[in-house]
Amino acid sequence: MEAAIEAGIAQASLQVLLERITDFAVKETSLILGVDDEIRRLQRTLQKIRAMLDLVGRNQLNLLNNSSNEAWKMWVADVEKLSYNAEDILDEISLDILQVNADHLNDPNKNYQVRNMLLSSFKLTMPHEIGKIRKELEDIATEMDSVVMTKLSEMDSYKISTKSPLRSNCFATSSLVNEEFVVGRENDKEEIIKMLLTAKVNRSNVSVIPLVGMGGIGKTTLAQIVYNDNRVVQNFDLRIWISVSVDFDVIRITKSIIESLTGKRCKLSDLDPIQSKLQSLLSGKKFLLLLDDYWTEKYGDWDVLCGPFRVGLRGSKVLVTTRSTIVASILGTFPAFHLKFLNDKDCWELMKRRAFSNKDPEENMNLEEIGRKIAKKCSGLPLAAKSLGGILHFQFNEEEWESVLNSGMWDLPQDKDGIFSSLLISYHFLPAHLRKCFAYCSIFPSNHEFDMDELILLWMAEGFIQPRGGKRLEDIGCDYFNELIWRSFFQFSHVNLHNQSVYKMHDLIHCMAQLVSANTCICLRDDTSHWHPASTNARHLSLCLPNVQQMVSKASTLCKNLRSLLVISKNCKSTMQLPYELFLKVRFLRVLDLSCMDIYEIPDSVEYLKHLRFLNLSENHIQRLPESISNLIGLQTLKLKNCFEFLELPTNFKKLTNLRHLHLDVKNQLNYMPSDFGNLVNLQTLYAFIVGKDRGCGIGQLGNMKFLRGSICITNLENVLSVMEANEANLCMKPFLDSLWLEWNNSGDRIDQQEVLAGLQPHPNLKELTIINYSGLMFPSWLGDPLYKLRSIHIQSCKYCSILPSLGQLPLLKHLCIEDMSSLVLVDHHFCGCGPIKGFPSLELLIFQNMPNLMEWKGLDCCDLLHLHELTFTNCQRLTSLPSLHNLSSLNKLNISRCPKLQALPEQGLPVSLQSLIILDSAIIRERCRVEEGEDWYKINRIPKIEIDYVQIPMVT
Repeated sequence: MEAAIEAGIAQASLQVLLERITDFAVKETSLILGVDDEIRRLQRTLQKIRAMLDLVGRNQLNLLNNSSNEAWKMWVADVEKLSYNAEDILDEISLDILQVNADHLNDPNKNYQVRNMLLSSFKLTMPHEIGKIRKELEDIATEMDSVVMTKLSEMDSYKISTKSPLRSNCFATSSLVNEEFVVGRENDKEEIIKMLLTAKVNRSNVSVIPLVGMGGIGKTTLAQIVYNDNRVVQNFDLRIWISVSVDFDVIRITKSIIESLTGKRCKLSDLDPIQSKLQSLLSGKKFLLLLDDYWTEKYGDWDVLCGPFRVGLRGSKVLVTTRSTIVASILGTFPAFHLKFLNDKDCWELMKRRAFSNKDPEENMNLEEIGRKIAKKCSGLPLAAKSLGGILHFQFNEEEWESVLNSGMWDLPQDKDGIFSSLLISYHFLPAHLRKCFAYCSIFPSNHEFDMDELILLWMAEGFIQPRGGKRLEDIGCDYFNELIWRSFFQFSHVNLHNQSVYKMHDLIHCMAQLVSANTCICLRDDTSHWHPASTNARHLSLCLPNVQQMVSKASTLCKNLRSLLVISKNCKSTMQLPYELFLKVRFLRVLDLSCMDIYEIPDSVEYLKHLRFLNLSENHIQRLPESISNLIGLQTLKLKNCFEFLELPTNFKKLTNLRHLHLDVKNQLNYMPSDFGNLVNLQTLYAFIVGKDRGCGIGQLGNMKFLRGSICITNLENVLSVMEANEANLCMKPFLDSLWLEWNNSGDRIDQQEVLAGLQPHPNLKELTIINYSGLMFPSWLGDPLYKLRSIHIQSCKYCSILPSLGQLPLLKHLCIEDMSSLVLVDHHFCGCGPIKGFPSLELLIFQNMPNLMEWKGLDCCDLLHLHELTFTNCQRLTSLPSLHNLSSLNKLNISRCPKLQALPEQGLPVSLQSLIILDSAIIRERCRVEEGEDWYKINRIPKIEIDYVQIPMVT
């Protein structure tokens, strides 16, 4: 197994390099003939090594003896190192050509001399560099071949498995279970039994229930106790337990089912007679088939296997345990049942039963406190708890238990505890394109909260995500991440304050990532961390330290081939100085994260990081970036979030034509955008754009940015002087924008602004819209167009508008906030609209705030606002009456604050759905709502929650 994993690690590096070579061959080598020949030779050598790795991996490296295994490890490490070096050379060629082409485009007067000189240089030097790497790889291939082929020749060919290195009998399971070691699964057991006993079926007589979870979480154990429960035994005529494992063979599995039913060996060998035999055995019977450890994600495999099952009696069930949500989606007719982790208490109980087996727990009470701490290291995984309990069983004093606690569970012997063998199989069967992505995650500390979008940008920067058709790299990366979720390598954790999903990696999975990336990834967590001699070959490094200045300097000296440097510590004790020579030492960096480091200045030497794709400088004191950063032609992502002192982007920022994501704050940063910012046509993320007055700084710079998506705030719109300029932004041709913020900073000409807003018409796919300080007299017609998919609208400080647009015609609008509109006196039926769609069919939240002259809202029909949940009036000084709100059958909450002239609650009363009424600083209403005595008391006395001027009014019973 260990050598098979080594093979998988090297295969992942080779896969990335071979894909890079293929891409390179298409784009670059037609220009450089000498390089082309060497690259093709290198490609053949890499394919030969990959075939060797595949051969050894498929046959599980029992082909190699112990002495050869050590050599194998060295070869694999060297292959990985040389693969990185070759990729660096290819990347350098591509970037240099890209730079020359970009310079020519920016200065058409330049001739091709510089370009020709560069290509000549490549022809002289690069073939030699590539050839040197190829020769080293060929030597390794020869050495590998001599050992592997010698061993193969000693074996009979029929003994060599050509399918799977993990033969099914190695991980076979049975239905027998020792319930003494089952803890914390009673509720799960009852839920699954309930599904098994239910009579609900779909179109087929047979229903399939997938039981999903990561390796070691206890799927098989839970299946065993369910399978043997008396209620289940009595409910089915036949019960069959089959261990599928990774070696999926439909004939073998079908024969196993037959043998389980008959108790005799099945001598049939062809699929058709075997399936016919099984069909005759199942016909007219109500059966339970348990398929344990199902791996294959091919629809066809399941279609063939389940053919005979359909003759079963109505109510027959198939219970499948799997690590893959993909499998669950293919097989399941019931929703997948996801098995959760145990709590620390249950882990300790499970561990204790093994640790104190044949012992009196009361005689070992002094060990319990230590044991509970060890149990936390299991992170809810039953397999880990049982394994640790087994080892603690042979430890008899506190010192030995403390040793286990402090050493960490991953110092346990791999061939005894069963944890790695259970989990590493998941890694071994990852597709090649996912192995690098998964292993890379080891540079983050355990219990790290992963943001999917951030991680995908890092994978992109490292070149792990390869183009596929016309699909965005980011979308391909999303597919990668989801595949890892489906295979239980990540678990959803929670939604953060920014409404973003957060994911975590189980401690055991994280340790596995560390194991498979030990040659290339390092995460230093404390100042006492020691550098291993092999660390000099590290490619990815993260520092989780309070004092990083010295460690960054040391890393740049020892690890000159670094591709990733992430400073994850957020507790720096002093300002970090970046010396000029730092970036000269780590010139192969693709990822650099120096966020939250109290940095004031970036040295000019940053331009030496020509391979850099991802740069995060967020939450620092930087005021400006050096001009030289514009030479980083390969840069894809630049983050400058929460750099509140940041003033300006470099003058030649337009040269960064490969930039895809620029993270600026919506406000409080730049005063203007650099000239010809529109050259950055590949931008997808641009949170803020400041419209300038000078040539090359206008809103038309957005025109060719057709890939913009997410949110954008466009400010200083007073500098847009005509509808023609507004049209140049092409907002109506940006279908991927979700949120648009339009803001003027001064009044300007009212007629001009009216035309400008009309010209800023967005694409109908827009979901959120904010309009601030607009000085036009009325809103454009597109704002109430039923074709728009707007979910949220915020209109603020539009002080000259006296009529609201017909927003009630927007079919999907859920949230609407209108504030600071001093000219609005009346809200009438026009607000709810007319036509086939009207009356806010989806609106849930409506807020009127700081409306100094609003006096009345009328014209509300009985069919308007039927889904409104919350209605708020705040600081409406002249508001005298509310509309009939009693028809608002979904209204749950009504807030009235600082409305001193409001005379009374609606005469018809309030809707029966109302659960909360809050009245603040509204004297007349407060008086009319006095308990028992107020004239409006009868209208509100049944509302569960009433709060008047911060005083809770008890509900009348």
